[in-house]
Amino acid sequence: MTNTTGSIGTPKLERKSLVRDPVLIVEDKLENTLMLEALCEEFGIQYESASNGEEALEMAKAKKYSIYIVDLLMPVMDGPSFIRRLKEFEQDAIILVQTAIDSTETVIEVMKLGVFDYIIKPIFPDLFLKSMSKAVEYKALKDRENSIIEAESLKLRSQLEWLTYKETKRKSADESWEKTSIHSLQTSLSQGSGIGAIISLLDMARADLKKEGDYYQIHSSIMDLILENQEITKNLLAGLTQLLEIINKDLNKKPMLASELVDRLKGAVDFIRPYLEQKGLRLNLPVLKREVEVEIEPDLFFSAVYEIVLNAFKYCAPKTSLELFTSINQGYFCIVLKNIVDERPYGGVEEKYESLVLQPFFRLHPPVESVSHLEKFGLGLGLTAVDQIMRKHNGLFFIHNAKDHTGDQIRLCVMSELLLPIR
Repeated sequence: MTNTTGSIGTPKLERKSLVRDPVLIVEDKLENTLMLEALCEEFGIQYESASNGEEALEMAKAKKYSIYIVDLLMPVMDGPSFIRRLKEFEQDAIILVQTAIDSTETVIEVMKLGVFDYIIKPIFPDLFLKSMSKAVEYKALKDRENSIIEAESLKLRSQLEWLTYKETKRKSADESWEKTSIHSLQTSLSQGSGIGAIISLLDMARADLKKEGDYYQIHSSIMDLILENQEITKNLLAGLTQLLEIINKDLNKKPMLASELVDRLKGAVDFIRPYLEQKGLRLNLPVLKREVEVEIEPDLFFSAVYEIVLNAFKYCAPKTSLELFTSINQGYFCIVLKNIVDERPYGGVEEKYESLVLQPFFRLHPPVESVSHLEKFGLGLGLTAVDQIMRKHNGLFFIHNAKDHTGDQIRLCVMSELLLPIR
């Protein structure tokens, strides 16, 4: 027996259905089927019905259904057999089971089948509609989540295709242009040219210089600035050297469970905690949802984490949060850092700049002097280093704008994503 409502009319509860696909009622007794159909119509949702599990299974293979309402005891194919067969090709099926047996053991066995909820017969309309309401809301949430994942997967696939092409072209030469440009700048800086701050300070010192015998007098404030910038310059040179070492390095990667990685991640971000109060920021740490295994060289990988956290802190809007979370997508274990940014003066990382910010010496915004002493790579090389580190791990690094809908207002945010291949 199959019955489909052509239109819902004006439902008594005046509910608008949140799901596109009909409900499938699997029930062998006609009186129960008619009652469930009437309740579905009252709820404002389309329905179809089948008189046994075998008939329902054929219908489920031919058409999509939003929710399954299944009786446990039926001829030809009973409820448990139908559910097990259904789960073979529709693992996330949302199933409401109806049963006249209310023993604890039966309920436990029913829930082990992976059903969403169970309904004890005789069916009371209020309880049924309450259970149906929860199932419909859950289905709507799952549909939205799947839509987001599908969109992200499409973007990831297109980026993977482009990166594969770009990497093939890059490796066709003996040296990448990134490597050559870093070598050139390192040579230039080592020879004492190109550091604007040092040159400006020396010009100031020369204008104020006084000679007394074999010594020169210089104002202490200028000398302090020269010494401070000397340390910054030394750090820049050290960062350039370190970046070249990363590019040329053969990694000694080790297997690591995601749970261990996340646990160590919490310690890797401790360096930024003393500075959070300056901007009234919160730091939210990730919760692992699923265990997987990856391969990393820990010190090198966590230096990439250091860089994205520092970058996020520098441009994060005051009185917001730095949020770390994890996900799994297209065979990658993803560590994502989200930070809210103000539209002005920063405006995040627009799509046209997503690739450019990974290139050596490219800066979207001026340096943030308050944390310049924390920078391991200067001159706009921090994100370049992250990109190189992730390449060495056969992974990916993306940084891009997004819209944050979690607060009272929609705000601009930047997402920094580290993607590691799952073993």
